[in-house]
Amino acid sequence: MTPLRFLWPLSSSQWWRWRHPSLWRGRTFDPHNAGQVMSYAVMRLPTRTRDVFLLNAVKALDYGFIARHMGLSVGEVQAHLARALVEVSRTVDLIERSRPAPRSPPSSELFDA
Repeated sequence: MTPLRFLWPLSSSQWWRWRHPSLWRGRTFDPHNAGQVMSYAVMRLPTRTRDVFLLNAVKALDYGFIARHMGLSVGEVQAHLARALVEVSRTVDLIERSRPAPRSPPSSELFDA
């Protein structure tokens, strides 16, 4: 029997993900932390698309250099980058729409006693 490798731990802060099976893949994250949400969205990308995205966005390499480095044509690099932008945007939008409301701090009336 093959072990399941992409399960995320069941913590109480992640129950909202049950409504959206497409968000099951990957590690747990705080839906109110923009950095963790963006990291999650980028890590969900297919390997080659993620590599092209990171080389362009983080390393600031141009399409020609990325194409030579990865053995792709410039058109393929542009297609991978476009796909990455769409997928990251779609994932972040889904998380923002479906995340639970932030917990409100306790009322000051409780501490007046």
